[in-house]
Amino acid sequence: MNLPESKASRYSRITAKSLRKTVASSMTTFSGPGPLGFLYQEEEGAWEIVIYPNPKSVELVGGADDGDIAAPAFSLDLEELRAEVERVDAVSWQSLGYANGEGPHVSIEGVYQGHEVLVQVLAYPPEDEEPGMKLDATRRGNG
Repeated sequence: MNLPESKASRYSRITAKSLRKTVASSMTTFSGPGPLGFLYQEEEGAWEIVIYPNPKSVELVGGADDGDIAAPAFSLDLEELRAEVERVDAVSWQSLGYANGEGPHVSIEGVYQGHEVLVQVLAYPPEDEEPGMKLDATRRGNG
């Protein structure tokens, strides 16, 4: 059954996309630009938004690194991002992530467009994100 999207839900989705664009403008990618994946939920008036680099990562096939995922490299300008958030209550870095599958990430808690937010920028796509392509790691250049 498809229920019509509520006005509040539509607003949340639009604002989550706006925040994704804000994060993207604070990033520099080193392996080519790509879209940012994002997940969000609103709970009791606060938003939790998870943003991660180009979901079109590459799975290596064959060789010693068979099955490894090569995610795009990027840097995040935290000062530029902080300047776009109305109020910043906390900024943190998790070098190893959490046991629930969230890998290394930066978290920012504060207020964005009048709403309480917890934004997590993951270093890698979530584990359940399918790679965008596979690369034969056994092929060598002819040079």
